[in-house]
Amino acid sequence: MPPDSSPSSAAGKRASPHSTVRRDLACVAAIGVIAAVLCATLDFGERFYRWTRGAERFQVDELPPTLFVLASGLAWFAWRRYREAQRELTRRRELEAEAERLLADNRRLASQGIDAQENERRHLARELHDELGQYLNAISLDAARIRDLAAPREPEIHRIALALMQSAHHVYREIGGMIRRLRPTGLDEFGLPGALEHCVDGWRERLPGVSFTLTVEGDFSTLGDARNITLYRLVQEGLTNISKFARNARVEIYLVRTAGEGGEIVVTMADDGPGVDLSIPRKGLGLIGMRERVEALGGEFHVASEPGSGFLFCARVPVPVPTQASPVAPNAAGEPAGAAANSEK
Repeated sequence: MPPDSSPSSAAGKRASPHSTVRRDLACVAAIGVIAAVLCATLDFGERFYRWTRGAERFQVDELPPTLFVLASGLAWFAWRRYREAQRELTRRRELEAEAERLLADNRRLASQGIDAQENERRHLARELHDELGQYLNAISLDAARIRDLAAPREPEIHRIALALMQSAHHVYREIGGMIRRLRPTGLDEFGLPGALEHCVDGWRERLPGVSFTLTVEGDFSTLGDARNITLYRLVQEGLTNISKFARNARVEIYLVRTAGEGGEIVVTMADDGPGVDLSIPRKGLGLIGMRERVEALGGEFHVASEPGSGFLFCARVPVPVPTQASPVAPNAAGEPAGAAANSEK
């Protein structure tokens, strides 16, 4: 269908203010011509003169010129108002376009800031694993060697060696926890569904009183790293909030990607816990960080909750259509992150 004959194009033409003005002027001109023809046919001027001859002292016969001047003034005033409305409408459109541009710039800057933050997290996690991890392992091995050599002769050295090994193991476990918080475990190796399964399994062990259900539908193998990290962080933040406010609830997590190229991804997490009153301002930054993550990718974030009725959040993240210039593939240098995973609601 040609562009000019499309329904949206036709609707736009019907809604055009210039076409409406031309149509109204044509109607006024047509009515004026019809009125002139009828007055000429019916001799309206002579009949009006005969009707008003008896009221000559009131100057009623001078009424038509007065009405003509009044109509001309009203037409001039209406034209001025129309021009002012057109200028105001043009200015409003310019302001709306500027607001859209500023909003797009703000989203772009927010996305770049999140990318930079997540890149720094990845670098820090790699440094912790490669540098400190190796040195701690070497310290543990040396302490074990000292323990084995000193066991039959020096009990005090043996005790110090054991304490040194325990300290090294403790620091190693702490570093492992930091690495997992900085960079999701298994996201690069097993993809988003596998990383989410691992994350939920970890929370199953920590919260035995909570029933978790994870449902993943669709293909997530072609997502960029930015969306993978955002979706993972959303679920991670939601599970952190569950541990704080709904430790005996039933939690359902849905992650769905619509079929076809592009489309969108919908993430929903619902629980039947105590719920919250959303009208009361909260001190934590968890929900704010989740919303910023989603909106930085051009998505929408909604929450719903009432006291005693559980809590639900839903995020809709669009997926751009891949092009030859910028194929959709995991990007090793760009993934968003927002507020810390352990922040509050």
